[in-house]
Amino acid sequence: MVSDKEKKLEQIVAENTGLVKSVALRLSHIYGEDAEDLIQIGYIGLIKAARRFEPERGLKFSTYAVPLITGEIKSQIRDHGAIKVSRSLKAEAAAVRRAENDFTAANGRSPRLSELAAAAGLTEDKVEQALRAADAMTNFEEYEKIDISSSDEDLNVTKIDIAAAISSLAPKERQVIVMRYYKDMTQTQVAKALGISQVQVCRIEKRALKCMAVAIE
Repeated sequence: MVSDKEKKLEQIVAENTGLVKSVALRLSHIYGEDAEDLIQIGYIGLIKAARRFEPERGLKFSTYAVPLITGEIKSQIRDHGAIKVSRSLKAEAAAVRRAENDFTAANGRSPRLSELAAAAGLTEDKVEQALRAADAMTNFEEYEKIDISSSDEDLNVTKIDIAAAISSLAPKERQVIVMRYYKDMTQTQVAKALGISQVQVCRIEKRALKCMAVAIE
């Protein structure tokens, strides 16, 4: 027979699956991991949060749960995810960057994805994969600096800091960050919306995250 405590636990988990999906989707965009895989890992964090939650402390469950869900997913990424870049991907990323630099020097503009793929001798999917993998560790470290903590006071202060950092960005950088992290758009979707290449979106996003990390320090 299921105890009242277990029923309550099941209810909390069922009512907050949206938290897991939201966190998992955001992190999948950052690290290039499969969203469904991260959602499954995130459920472990949600269950842990439901078991440990103490409502008498006055915190909202979402405030308490999000850092645990995020931590569970990040722990998995650290150990098994995209931040472990293979030698072959590093070599491909280096080839892509050389091709991009050569194209820009010769043509006075950044290459479109199709042009970059042709110059590097890779498929467009391979180019995107190589760039995501090469940037994964950098993005991981930068995102760690602007992540939120579990206490209400720190949460509010950090949100203010993040808002200020975003407002200090150049217009195009601000657009990319808002689309990527607040509208959950992929780099390809952002590129299409802004009329630029996915490679350019990747560069703008990376530059913006660095600027935000410096502003928040």
